Amino acid sequence: MKKKALYIVVGIVLILAIAVWQLLANLDSIVAGVIEDVGSETLQTEVSVSGVSIDLKGGKAGIAGMTIANPEGYSSANLFEMEGIEVDLDLASLGKDVLIINSVRIDNPQVVLEGDKSGGSNMQKLLDNIESGSSGSSQEQGGEAARMIIKRFEFSGGQVTGSSELKPDQALDFKLPAITMSGIGQAEGGVTADVVAQEIGSELVNAVIKAAAREGINKVIEKKTKGLLDKIKGKG
Repeated sequence: MKKKALYIVVGIVLILAIAVWQLLANLDSIVAGVIEDVGSETLQTEVSVSGVSIDLKGGKAGIAGMTIANPEGYSSANLFEMEGIEVDLDLASLGKDVLIINSVRIDNPQVVLEGDKSGGSNMQKLLDNIESGSSGSSQEQGGEAARMIIKRFEFSGGQVTGSSELKPDQALDFKLPAITMSGIGQAEGGVTADVVAQEIGSELVNAVIKAAAREGINKVIEKKTKGLLDKIKGKG
């Protein structure tokens, strides 16, 4: 009887060990799925990644081939294409109420800026989507919203391709100045993923539209987005 009970215990331990191994073995694909689901819901457009690599011991994560599709009403081109994103985690914060991310680095992203006939743009539409989105995308199932702090965010080497339906013969290609943000969510003691998306999205939209204006893209877009830029400045 004791031997039978021992076999049962051993069997349960083996099942748990296999389950844990399967979880760790598939952790990269699980995280990739979460990024796509949460990102698509928050931005209200398709977000996809080609791969995720996680080094739990080193507290490092890499996201490869991340794309953000154009919002509805614009071309089939991707609004953002990012070949590589590097993330440095604070291991001590794993499993706690607030996840601490030491840094997020995005190098050489490709950005497509499209102006429409009404004078709006895909960038403005993306920010509108973020602001109108529900914080429910940050909710853990059956629990409270997960919160995080990003100590440093870097976005460098960006290349922007610009066009407008109002001036179809006017096409622009220009470099985007490097963007650096510090202490995202720190003052609040941690913020949810949708708030992070809004803060970073606002900064990126601001930078792209300002750079486009400097490069001479038509003034209608600049005028149309003035209220948007004023709103972003008011958050600074």
